[in-house]
Amino acid sequence: MANRIDVREWPAAGGVARPRAFDRMAASLAPKPALRADMEGARRAASVGAAIAIEGVSVRFKRRAVEVVAVKDVDIRIRPGEFVALLGPSGCGKSTLLNAIGGLIAPTAGSVTVDGRGVREPSAACGFVFQHHSLFPWMTARANVTFGPKMLGYARADEIARELLALVGLEKFADAYPNQLSGGMQQRVGIARALATRPPVLLMDEPFGALDAQTRSIMQEELLKIWSEFKTTVVFVTHDVDEAIFLSDRVFVMRAAPGAIKEEIAIDLGRPRLPDVMASAKFGALRKRVKALIRHESMKVFEAG
Repeated sequence: MANRIDVREWPAAGGVARPRAFDRMAASLAPKPALRADMEGARRAASVGAAIAIEGVSVRFKRRAVEVVAVKDVDIRIRPGEFVALLGPSGCGKSTLLNAIGGLIAPTAGSVTVDGRGVREPSAACGFVFQHHSLFPWMTARANVTFGPKMLGYARADEIARELLALVGLEKFADAYPNQLSGGMQQRVGIARALATRPPVLLMDEPFGALDAQTRSIMQEELLKIWSEFKTTVVFVTHDVDEAIFLSDRVFVMRAAPGAIKEEIAIDLGRPRLPDVMASAKFGALRKRVKALIRHESMKVFEAG
């Protein structure tokens, strides 16, 4: 195995030049055998994702010299392999809380643990999928998916990419660049890339928000298929009530800022879950309950100006 990744494998292409800063970053990283053994061996052997414990988490930051409380005193325990959604009005701290789980920001108070290990910085334990695909535009779909495994020194990065692109139905587009793919296809590559290191946790921040309604519906079904295959713990941020109910085992409705948990709702709709369930009386009752909670919090924001 080479000691370093050859960045020449990803030439400027697809109409986008590769930034020099990327070359310096990639060339300076060497594979990490201990981490590779831990992630590729232990994670592949695991049958479910990781447990997440969020205990007394608050996040404060300054905006124009004024202290803003984005998240306040949040306590959540998520079971291994569970699919949960964070739902609430704009500005309620959903994305902030998600970023704290993934180590992108540090809580001002409280703690986040994944399988009992404190989260202090981003790690291979958490894969991210954002609203905008965030793929490297100068890399093909295959190169985007192999990037994480190669950075960790995995011996079978190309095989992993083939498996995952086939799983998301894009094996025929492995050599396509992001600007040659539709929005839904780009997000599927993004999901494949996030799963390529077999993370026990998948964090998704409105990943289908920019898609049209039909593509969004298809992507929701595809995500459930992938989740059932990987049994990864998923934390999913969305503004869409139907999406949250359809996908999740539990929905956490958040209060308007400062963000806190207003109510936890168990989604007892059975698995596997098909779109027909949205026409059921039980789904309708859940929708009505959740929308009432969201409306109450949204009115607070509206009245506050």
